[in-house]
Amino acid sequence: MRGKVVIEEGNNVESLKRIRFNSIWLVPMVAIIVASWMLYQNWASQGPIITLVASNAEGLEAGQTKLKARNVDVGRVIDIQLSSNYENAIIRIRMNQGTQEMLREDAKFWVVKPRIGKEGVSGLGTLLSGAYIDMSPGEEGEESEEFVLLSQPPLSTSEEGIHLLLHSKDSAKLDVGTLVHFRGYEVGYVEEVGFDTDSGAITYRIVVQPPYDSLVNSAVQFWITPGLSFRSSVQGFEVKLDSLETFLSGGISFGLGKDQVAGSAVEDLSSFPLFASKTEADNHFYDDGIEYVFLFDSNVSGLAAGADVEFRGVRIGSVLEVPFTGVSMDTLTAQDRPVIPVLARIEPQRLNALTVSGDISVQTWKDLLNDRIQKGLRARLEIGNYLNAAKVISLDFIDNAPAVSLQEFEGYQVFPTGPDSLSNIESKVSNLLDNLAEVPLKDTFQQLGQTMGEANETLRQLQALSHSVTQLIEKTETQQLPEDLSSVMAELNLTLETYQANGQIGRPLRENMVSLGRALNELQPLLRQLRENPSTLIFDNTNRSDLQPKAAK
Repeated sequence: MRGKVVIEEGNNVESLKRIRFNSIWLVPMVAIIVASWMLYQNWASQGPIITLVASNAEGLEAGQTKLKARNVDVGRVIDIQLSSNYENAIIRIRMNQGTQEMLREDAKFWVVKPRIGKEGVSGLGTLLSGAYIDMSPGEEGEESEEFVLLSQPPLSTSEEGIHLLLHSKDSAKLDVGTLVHFRGYEVGYVEEVGFDTDSGAITYRIVVQPPYDSLVNSAVQFWITPGLSFRSSVQGFEVKLDSLETFLSGGISFGLGKDQVAGSAVEDLSSFPLFASKTEADNHFYDDGIEYVFLFDSNVSGLAAGADVEFRGVRIGSVLEVPFTGVSMDTLTAQDRPVIPVLARIEPQRLNALTVSGDISVQTWKDLLNDRIQKGLRARLEIGNYLNAAKVISLDFIDNAPAVSLQEFEGYQVFPTGPDSLSNIESKVSNLLDNLAEVPLKDTFQQLGQTMGEANETLRQLQALSHSVTQLIEKTETQQLPEDLSSVMAELNLTLETYQANGQIGRPLRENMVSLGRALNELQPLLRQLRENPSTLIFDNTNRSDLQPKAAK
């Protein structure tokens, strides 16, 4: 037995020595090596993990939402959690390898999704692919791993175009993203809106994108484009509709005024006034003027600030304030008659283009106007447009104008006024009404009443006559008259036809008349002979020789 055991153990040892390496084992070994290499590559390609703090995580999903920079994938969201105080969403993103230099303090992150706003429609490509996070790589500051997710896309970067500061006191507030136009082209937008408590003005920081930033110079003017505007003036009613974007939210436009030359280049963050309209911006060029107070004793309704001051139809100034409130009640009550003060400005620059030289000084213009006032130049109110009853101040010479002395009114020189055209019309209408009052209207109306009574009686008789005629026509005998008249007319026509040239009677008669005429023509020689020698009917007309008596045989 022991011998057998020894033999069996020897056999096992020999079998173990016979075990060889099988090639099938290469498959799991290769799989292990490939998996290890993939794990290493994945670990080597991973970048840092950053954290974004957002007010909400709408449209974002862990493991699905991508992070892009200039539409190139640079990371992916790996986790979304609530903050410890439950007020914010904490978004963790695994960045790709080599993106560390992008993660500086001035980097910006925002969610790209479909948006419709004043700046236009954006993010339509995410309707199918889903929302993603976009970023603007940082360039300044140290590297960081925690950022704030913006609720709106940033409007611009600090190096984009030229930035300007605008300030306005008379217009309503515009929103961030409001478009800036140049002759209808979109060239920029508002990137920041503020309020200056010291000056009471609304401030705007706008950016004009390249290449349009070269259009900005020191001579340009900025004004608000309302989108839809309605203006009533001396020129009539004006309705203006701009683009759809400005119609919804308004806009800002800029440009040079009429006959204005371009100025010098401006620096970044230069300040400009923002006017309420294009008209106000154009009027701002006429900064050298002569202000007068006009004292009108007639109705000034229809005269508003901004109305024209004209000389024979040519605008030479503007109305500034109606009524002028910069006077005290004591000064007004000290006048001989109740008057309404109006402040206006004569603008000599309107008579010359801004590019034309040879302008005279304001003092010279003032002396010239004072001289013309002594020669009869007066101001009066006139209706510039009868559709909207808008009035203007018209300057012109008046015949036999009374002499006036130049006066001042609260520090302003008073421009003498004359009777306006409307008051002349009113006086003429008043005189006409007075003349009508003297007309004996009572007797006239009595005669008119009698005439109307007679006319009514005449109409009544005509109605009775019409009724009688109607009854006559409706009788059977009257209705048969047309038939009898028709038969009589037919017989008369037949009779006339028989007596015509080709009728039954007319033809023989015409032939007989022709024969008779021919016979008369033939009798003419006989009649002429009888008229010359009536004895021819008795004696022969042949000339015979006289008989000679014969001698007797």
